[in-house]
Amino acid sequence: MMQFVMHSYTFRNYSLEEAFRSARRFGWEGIELQPCHFNRDRIEEELPAAIAMGERYNVPVVCVDFGGDFISDDATVRARAIADMERDIEVCSKNGVRLMNGCAGMLTCGSEDWGENGSALATDEHYARAAEAFRHLGILAAEHCMRIVFEIHMNTIHDTIASTARLLDAIALENVMANPDPGNMFATSTAERDPAELDLLAGRIGYFHLKNCTKCCQGYDYSVKLTEGQIDLYAWVAKLADQGYNGRICVEYCGQGDPHAAAQIDAAYVQGMRTWIAEARG
Repeated sequence: MMQFVMHSYTFRNYSLEEAFRSARRFGWEGIELQPCHFNRDRIEEELPAAIAMGERYNVPVVCVDFGGDFISDDATVRARAIADMERDIEVCSKNGVRLMNGCAGMLTCGSEDWGENGSALATDEHYARAAEAFRHLGILAAEHCMRIVFEIHMNTIHDTIASTARLLDAIALENVMANPDPGNMFATSTAERDPAELDLLAGRIGYFHLKNCTKCCQGYDYSVKLTEGQIDLYAWVAKLADQGYNGRICVEYCGQGDPHAAAQIDAAYVQGMRTWIAEARG
C-alpha cells in the first residue's frame, strides 16, 4: 500500500516541532526532512534530534534531502559535494533513514523560462561528472541498504523524465532512482505533461512528489491545494499504481498562506485517492 508523507518544507516558516505536530494531527505517515529545518553542516547532531522529536509525535523521518554541485567545472567543488554526501549517507544510515532525495546539480542561463535552463544547457560532460559521482555514492549507499533518488526539478540536469532516465542509464545502479514531481514538470516547458511518459522510468521510481500548480499571467502559481491546480494528480498516481509502485508519495506545499490548511486538506485528498485507486483495481 502506498504511504503518504508530508514534506517539511510545507512548514518552512514554522518550527520543525510544529511540522511534526501538524503531521500527526492530520494523519500523515512520515516526514521528508528539508534543510530549512536542519543544518547540513551539523547533521551528526541535528538529525538524531529531529528523529527523536518525530518519535515523540509518532511521525518518523522517512527521507532526508541532500544537495551539492556534483557537475561543477571546479573539481574542488565536486569533491566537496561528494565528501558531504558521503558523510550524510553515513549519518542517515546510523540513524535508520534509508532514503535520500536531492539533485545532482543545476544549470541556469538567466532565463525565466525554466525549460531553457537545466538539461537544455547540460553537456555530455555534465552527465559524465554526475554519473561518476553517483556511481561511487550509490555503491556506498547500497552498502548501508539505502536508496538515493533524483527529484525531477526545474533548473537541474534531471528536470524532465527523459533527462532523468539518461542520468540513471549512465549510473546503472538499482538503488539510485527517480523521484518524479508533476508539479515541477508542469512549470518546465520542456518537461513531460502526460503520465504515460512515466513508462520511461518504469521500475526505476523510488519516491514520488505531489504538488499542484496553476499557470497564470505572472508565470506559475503554487499557492494551490492538491485539489485546486491544473494538474490531474489522480492520473499520475493511478499510472504509478499500474506500474506496481507501492512506495512513498510525499506531498509538498510550496505556496503562500497558512500551511496548516494545506496540510489538512491535502491529507484528506490523498487518503481518499488511495481508497479510490484500490477500489478501481478490485
